[in-house]
Amino acid sequence: MPETPQGASRRLMFALGGLALLLAVGGAVSFVSYARRHAPNPALVAVAPFDIFTTGGGLDRWRVGLAQALTERLNVAPLAAVPQTVVAGTWRSAPQPEIAALELARRTGAAVAIYGRVDPITVSGASGQRPDSVRVSLIAVDALSSRVVFGVLVRWPAANPAGLAAQLAEDVRHNHPVSRPAP
Repeated sequence: MPETPQGASRRLMFALGGLALLLAVGGAVSFVSYARRHAPNPALVAVAPFDIFTTGGGLDRWRVGLAQALTERLNVAPLAAVPQTVVAGTWRSAPQPEIAALELARRTGAAVAIYGRVDPITVSGASGQRPDSVRVSLIAVDALSSRVVFGVLVRWPAANPAGLAAQLAEDVRHNHPVSRPAP
């Protein structure tokens, strides 16, 4: 018996519907696979350059120097740090440093973004004198949730920036979820 045009049309609709369903499932599987391959590395930390909202006083070297020293000290198992050469190539300053730090972490595959600020503290003396100490605030933010993981506030002698990086690295290792032992 010959096929009617309605029967052929109906079969064509079912075939196209099945193909659309197959493509949708394939796209979903592909997306999940892509997302798993590109998930942030939980042990990777991206350290942004520190903000310094003053000129002079010898603190300009701390902006990148402190980030470099901190990165070197954090690049010890179980943590890993995005090299500052990569940070320099991907860093885009923004009016809100937390947004810029999160974007840095997301572009580099880091699970945690670290950013901070260095403020001079001059106890005595005339204007133009170098600060005798600095107040450093460091904030670590989860790249997926954008939530603060931990923060550190420390006052440090301005003459010893290397010791500051070591102290901050220890604070990060102590507070980072990957470094903490499971309960």
